Formats: sequence, C-alpha cells, structure tokens
Amino acid sequence: MATPATIKQPFKWKYRANVNAEVMEISFAAGETVQVLKEWKNDACLIKRDNQVFNVPKKFLNVV
Repeated sequence: MATPATIKQPFKWKYRANVNAEVMEISFAAGETVQVLKEWKNDACLIKRDNQVFNVPKKFLNVV
C-alpha cells in the first residue's frame, strides 16, 4: 500500500519509460503530493500523479 508524501523543495529528476525511450527530465514542485511505494534507509520509490515511478533520495520528501 502506498504512503502519501509531499515534496520538500523543487528538484528535477530523470525518467525513462523503457529501455528504448528517450530520457526525460521531470520537475517536482515544492508541496506536490506523491505516493511512496517503498522506503529504504536513504531512498524511496515513489509514484507521481501521471504514473511515473522514481527512486529518489528521502531528503526531498515529507512522508505523512
């Protein structure tokens, strides 16, 4: 089950839909809501509202 979280500060992260797709730079805005799927010591796997999945450092998140 996903846990809601908000973005602490704006940042950009790279996204690639599959190995044949081009790499896109995706922006995250401060206060934006995301869903955390899994957490590790320093990182989290999250899903953005348009179903893009990212592994990002937890320092960017406020997990609710």
